[in-house]
Amino acid sequence: MRKLSLMMTVVTLTTLQAGAASAESGLAGTWSGNGYVMPKDGARESVRCRVRFNKQSSTVYSVAAQCEGSATSVNQTGEVIEVSGGRYAGDFYNSQYDISGRVRVQMNGNHQTVTFSGSRGQGSLSLTRQ
Repeated sequence: MRKLSLMMTVVTLTTLQAGAASAESGLAGTWSGNGYVMPKDGARESVRCRVRFNKQSSTVYSVAAQCEGSATSVNQTGEVIEVSGGRYAGDFYNSQYDISGRVRVQMNGNHQTVTFSGSRGQGSLSLTRQ
């Protein structure tokens, strides 16, 4: 009985550590996927993006995104903070077009939905972990 109890404790601790490691990685890493950008003075355009999140602290991540569309190629940077389990909010900046705005990320496992908006447009992305 004691061996069984000890074995169950080891299994439980191992499971908890694996879950903590998975949660620890959270948003960090490279994600890619498709979406759209829609400038206030232009037509909606489909884009393909690659986004890198780097952990800065326990709840803050820096963001670097590269997106390509048929008429658009943009690079932007930003920072997001975890506001609740799997939800992040922050700011982005695009130096090419001097555009800034708000970004929101909803993460669900290896999938995330990103929405962003600023004074000159808006957009949305559906990304998966690479």
